Parts: sequence; structure tokens; C-alpha cells
Amino acid sequence: MPVGGYDPEDLDNTLSELMEAKGRDPSNWLTDDEIAAWEDGESLVDLLDEEDIHELLRKEGEHPDEEAAS
Repeated sequence: MPVGGYDPEDLDNTLSELMEAKGRDPSNWLTDDEIAAWEDGESLVDLLDEEDIHELLRKEGEHPDEEAAS
């Protein structure tokens, strides 16, 4: 689902880069079927739920409680 003001392809590229970052395993966020769909070109924007997207975008060392307190 497109988000107003954002290019879905840019969002997907950013999520993909974060997902593939050193020390991160896609299986933390995706099932085997979703990983296969992603490898076949499915968008991460469509495969990930909102909580997973927030987790990927969260800065390293930042805790969910800190985000809620901001």
C-alpha cells in the first residue's frame, strides 16, 4: 500500500539495505515463504508488518521504550 509523500521503491530499497545489513538475518522478520517471495521480487513494504518496519528503521542502540517516550 503506497504511503502518501513516499516513493514505495525508495522505501523498499531502504528496508532491503537495512535487512541485509551486517549481522542481521532476514528470518528475524520474514518467514521462509516471505523470504522466497522477497527473493522473487516482492516488496518488503508489502511483506513486513508495521512493527517490523519500525524495528528495522529504529536506530542501533535505541530501545522501543525510548521511542515511545519521545
